[in-house]
Amino acid sequence: MSKTIDELREEINEVDEQLVKILAKRMDIVKEIGKLKKENNLSALDEKRWQEVLERALENAEKHTVSEDLIKKIYEKIHATALEIEKKYE
Repeated sequence: MSKTIDELREEINEVDEQLVKILAKRMDIVKEIGKLKKENNLSALDEKRWQEVLERALENAEKHTVSEDLIKKIYEKIHATALEIEKKYE
């Protein structure tokens, strides 16, 4: 028996909640990194690390058949937000 649209929407709601929780955890880690970078006089932007993160995300997108363009846009926004947070500690 197939699921109803309401059941599928409820599944989306659950996944969305998980996404937000994961993003909140990621931003908590970013705050800790910002503190460590300040203590060690490091710049918020680490271009090499950013490229590694993006490359890994795009590989995962391909592996899970998710649009690479979508993942790139999402990660660019995540990265921009993370930099804003880290710069608060500079």
